[in-house]
This record gives sequence, structure tokens and C-alpha cells, in this order.
Amino acid sequence: MKQAMVVCHRGASLWAPENTLASLEKAIEMGAEAVELDVRPSRDGILYVMHDATVDRTTNGSGRISDLTSAEIDALDAGIWFGPDFAGEQVPRLDRFLDACKGRIATYVEIKDGDPGEVRDMLAVRGMLSEAWTFSFDQAIRAEARAKVPDLRRMVLFIHVGSVDRAVAQEAQILEFHEDNLSADLVTAAKQAGLITQMFYSGNDRTVFEKALRCGVEQMNIDQVEVFRSVERELFQTA
Repeated sequence: MKQAMVVCHRGASLWAPENTLASLEKAIEMGAEAVELDVRPSRDGILYVMHDATVDRTTNGSGRISDLTSAEIDALDAGIWFGPDFAGEQVPRLDRFLDACKGRIATYVEIKDGDPGEVRDMLAVRGMLSEAWTFSFDQAIRAEARAKVPDLRRMVLFIHVGSVDRAVAQEAQILEFHEDNLSADLVTAAKQAGLITQMFYSGNDRTVFEKALRCGVEQMNIDQVEVFRSVERELFQTA
């Protein structure tokens, strides 16, 4: 077994408001090697780090982010919903978020909406392409990224491709598994095909983390960082 890379899902989102600079700083403080972030554009085309299509859940505002101007989004409070200590936290613009990541932590950019070429260029100008990768649930965005920005590493989900061979055929570099489709044989096959293996798991079941480690998953996209590291330490001590 080897120590897995921890990817903090939406930053350290159990300790600070998700997809904010506060959650990024906490992820770095906790020793995460990468941060997962979500990207959407404002009405005037500024890319922001935001998961939902609307700002209702994670800010003091309301409405679709695509209907709001950057000035309106900049004025929102993205921290008070999480707790009073985070009052005044902003919805970060992608450029500011990447500036805070540069040289400190790798980035996994999930493009909810927006131009993958713009995301690629923002990473490239900061010298961050080699440690970054991207994914989108939008099939059109995935196709655009594959066609237009081949130097931006791309991830595919096993639930989408159904096999290691199809992941390779789609020229992906990273293959992500979930709890119900993870197996040691698949992880081994993916590695032999030159793919990086990743698992997404939002829960805290120690047996799931143990299975991932025993299967040899290289990257863990998770919320429960402390639980995972605890399981990892226990396995290494008994190995």
C-alpha cells in the first residue's frame, strides 16, 4: 500500500464554507495535496468558484449565478450561512482562488458551466497545468475539453465509461470510481493502462476507506479527511 493523495472536496468543507478561500486555506492547513472546486460564470462572464446553479444555499443572496453580475456576486456573503466566524467570506473569483493555490496545492476543477479553454488558460498562465485536472458532468463541456484543450488533464467517471478500455479510448488521464464500482482488479487494470485512479466518497465509513486503500486507489476525493488519514495510519501500522 502507498499513501493516497487527499483531494479536499470543495475545500475542507466540513470545517469552513465550501468553495471559499477559507475552505481552501483549511485544506492546505490539514495537509491535503489537492483541492476540488466547482466553476460557473456570472452574467458578465466572470468565472466564480460555486457549486450550485443558484447562490441561495451558500450565500445570503438568491438567484441563478448566471443571471447575476460580477458586482452583485462580489457583494454576497458566502460564509455567514456556515457560521458567524465566517461572516464576510466572499464567493471567490476563479483567478483569485487559483492565485491562492499556486505553489501550495494542486487543483481539480469541475466545470459546472463555462469555457474549458478559459479555465486551461488561467491555469497555464500561472504554471499550474501539470498539477491540475478537470471534469464536467456536462457531456458537451467534456467533449469541448477533449477537442480544444488536450493539454489540460481530464478525468472520466467509471459510471460513465463502464470500462478501463473506454477511459483510455476517450484519452483520459484519470479514472474515478465510486463505492459501488470499486474493485482491486479494476484499479490494477487502470494503472496498467497508464491511468491515475481516484475515488469519490462523501461518507465516513471506515470500511470503505480501508477497501479503497487495499485496492490501491491513488487519489481520494473526500470530505472526511481526518477519518481517512486515521484509517490509513492504522493500515500502515499493521502492514
